[in-house]
Amino acid sequence: MKGKKSFLVFLLLSIFICLGLGTWQIYRKAEKETLLHSLERTQKAFPENLDSVKAAKALQPIFAQGHFLAEKTIFLKAKTHQGKSGVYILNVFQTQGGKYLLVQRGWASHEITALPQGNLKVEGVLRAPAPPTYFQPLNNPPTYFWIDLPLLSQTLNMPLLPYYLVATSSFDAEIFPVKPFPSLTNNHLQYALTWYFLAIALGIMLLWHKYFYLKR
Repeated sequence: MKGKKSFLVFLLLSIFICLGLGTWQIYRKAEKETLLHSLERTQKAFPENLDSVKAAKALQPIFAQGHFLAEKTIFLKAKTHQGKSGVYILNVFQTQGGKYLLVQRGWASHEITALPQGNLKVEGVLRAPAPPTYFQPLNNPPTYFWIDLPLLSQTLNMPLLPYYLVATSSFDAEIFPVKPFPSLTNNHLQYALTWYFLAIALGIMLLWHKYFYLKR
């Protein structure tokens, strides 16, 4: 009998846990909807001149005028595009206002060192570097797998801005621009329903266990 009552307590605790997780997913759904609406507004915003922006922020559409610096090319290894392996190509862009901006020009199947020449206008979206995932190797200059702006500033010996630009144009037919905005989905309602259905199933098991099994 003691084991039967322990199983009853286990079912009851499991129901509360499932209900709590389902409710948490409802809150996450509301948060994600707010984020998606904000991202949609940002995508429609008119790009601003980086040299004129006082406090730039991540996911802000930006353009900058200036030129790319020679011998300041970074390759991010192990990047894929349409199922093919290659690299992300990043270059340092000096704005007319004297700022040093790291520009991710796009993906290529091989390392490309040729630079667009002359005074240019680059346009794209500012991004904050994401921390490395558990499976990403450590950076070991000159080999890089993820963007580490403090390390790059030290290695390149220049004060890079604390964000980088995902450019909408690569200025090279062999370099394919990547999507500047993150792709987000909102599946939290499905997750919530899954937890609630599981709680209902456990509730049915609890009633069966209490009113049929324990009375034997």
